[in-house]
Amino acid sequence: MSVSMREEERRSIIHSLVELDRPVAELETLLARLPWDYPKPLVRLTYNHIRSVLLRLLAGTLDAKDVEEWAELVEMRDDIEFADERTKEVIHMLSTPQIHFPIDGRLAHLLLSPISN
Repeated sequence: MSVSMREEERRSIIHSLVELDRPVAELETLLARLPWDYPKPLVRLTYNHIRSVLLRLLAGTLDAKDVEEWAELVEMRDDIEFADERTKEVIHMLSTPQIHFPIDGRLAHLLLSPISN
């Protein structure tokens, strides 16, 4: 497989991760095949990605564990660029609910409210 094909495959997997368009367990399996370190970001994570995940939590299509595991997978990757510091902070908060806030409807509403933007 050529370098550009490997990069495109990686970009596709990382894009699926930030979009959370597959089950978390499936994404974990795909990510396990990729080397951890990467020289540059391939995908940009924005607050809209977080908003989408939180709306799915409120709709019941994701649960708190899904959100936490997704945030853990996203948090420290070299191949994901965070759009801004706030996005990075919220991902950290969602990946560590045991030291911040439980992931529930109340937190989702707070993070989705215009005041938090």
